[in-house]
Formats: sequence, structure tokens, C-alpha cells
Amino acid sequence: MLKKHKTAFLNNQIDKFQYLERMYESHKILYEYAEFIEKSDVADITIKNGHVYFNFLSNGLQITMVCLPFDKSSVPLSFLNFGSYEPDETKFLLGLVKNNDVVLDIGANSGWYTLNWLKKAQKVTVYSFEPIPILYDNLIQNLILNREQVKNAFNFGLSDVNKDVDFFFDTERFGASSLVNLRGTKKTIKVRCAVKKLDDVFPSLGINRLDFVKCDTEGAELLVFKGGVETIKKYQPIVFSEILRKWSKKFGYHPNDIINLFRGLGYECYVIDHGKIKRFGRVDDETTQTNYLFFHPQKHAQIIKSLSARSC
Repeated sequence: MLKKHKTAFLNNQIDKFQYLERMYESHKILYEYAEFIEKSDVADITIKNGHVYFNFLSNGLQITMVCLPFDKSSVPLSFLNFGSYEPDETKFLLGLVKNNDVVLDIGANSGWYTLNWLKKAQKVTVYSFEPIPILYDNLIQNLILNREQVKNAFNFGLSDVNKDVDFFFDTERFGASSLVNLRGTKKTIKVRCAVKKLDDVFPSLGINRLDFVKCDTEGAELLVFKGGVETIKKYQPIVFSEILRKWSKKFGYHPNDIINLFRGLGYECYVIDHGKIKRFGRVDDETTQTNYLFFHPQKHAQIIKSLSARSC
């Protein structure tokens, strides 16, 4: 609309005062945004060099992110729409990662959790995996904006094979991109991306510990864990995973298959309940939870004790 008005003025289709009136109708939204974010976690919005940057104050941390055009469900727009982005999960996961921990952010997207962990904990090492090129580039931008190193961000996904595969890139909701067309929308495009097995990748990182894994891969979580069984078995990290019945069904498995896999490795399953954790049995048609935690009862005994609520 702005370009349309300016073109009309430059082509003498409207006079100067008509141009001023029409442009003001567009510009005045700036004042609405100023009022809209006044009491939110958005500290400020900056327009610079063709990009829109958001500065957030979340859990006492200052984080800067660039907003990608066309992504209707991006972190910055979620802050605008709802005042925050996954606030309960963010606060809880920040508490689980300690100083000096080694963390895997699988399905890092634009880096919200990666940035929070890097800002919160001292000497924490976060390895971020994002296969979609535009999201990976955005992840790198955000790391640089926050003066964080980019060497631990990788432009490939994790799965149960090592190969190049087609991802369905959702051009309206970037975070819904996956190995299958999750939303069944025609507004997806196929993007060729690499996936690798965690069991093959982890030894190349040159580290000998793993403390925490976050996995959010839009239905492909079971594939990720199958490709990382030996790594999980060896290091026994805390694992946090999103698991949705509607997404896993598109991959031909049930959420209980993931729970069974972890129980076979000696883990117990928990869900978050008002800032605490409680034991969880099996997913059924009445289950409302979509986020699950896996703790090893011996290694994480103290953490389980300190965070436990009633069992379910």
C-alpha cells in the first residue's frame, strides 16, 4: 500500500495533500504498535536495512530476533499476538539446563530455545539442528545478533538414516514444515535437505557428555530417537519432546511407541503439571498433553525428587 501511494504521487495521479492523507492512514499504525507492546515482553521493534528486529525481555533475559516475512507463526509475531512465546515451557526448560551442560536443540527453528539457554547458563554448549535452509539462515542471523557463536549450528536434521530427503516447507507457518505435508495445505513446497543419525553425528562433535535433549521435529520424533538410541543409552540425558498424536499418525506410529522406546532404555515418562512433574503412563484418546519429559530414575533421582508432583 505504501508503494502504491508513493507511485501514484510520483506519477501525478494524486496531489501532495492527498498523498499525505493516504500515507498517514498507513503510518499511524506505528503509534498503535507503540501502545500495543507497552506492557508486553516486547521491549522494542526496530526497522533497519530492510529487516524487522524484535527485542524481548523474557525470564529476565534480553533476546533479539529478526522477524521472517510471511511466517504467520514466528516467535516475534507470537509475542505480538499473545504477549509471549511458550512461556511455561520456556521457563521450565530454562530451569533444567545448568551451567556447563551440553544440550541438543533438535528442530531448532529460528533458535528461541537455543538463545535462551545460551543467555541463561554459564559455559553451556548448545548444538542446534535445523534442516530447512531459510530457518537455518534465520537461526544464524539470530545467533549473530545476540553475539553468540554459530559453529554449533548445523544445517541438517536428525533422523534414523543418513541421506538427502524431501521436506515439505510450509510457506505460511514455517514451524509446521516436516517430512510430510502435515497440514495438507497446497501452500507447501518441497525442499531437499540432509538428515543424519545422531549416533553417527555425536562422536564427530568431540565431546564426552550430553545432559539435555530437546526434540521438536513435527511428527518425526520417533525417527530421531531411533537414530540416537546408542547415544541416549550411553549418556542418559534428560529428554524433552513434543509428541502429537495427529502428527505421529502421519508418520505411521503412535506416541506410545516413543514412550516404550525410552522405557526400554530404562527411562520413566513425565509431564509438566503447574511447574512440577508427574509420572505419566500411556497416551490415549483422552490425553491432552503434547510435551513429555524422560528422566533416568537413577541418574536423575535428585531432579525427579525436587520437581515431582503427584503421580498420574
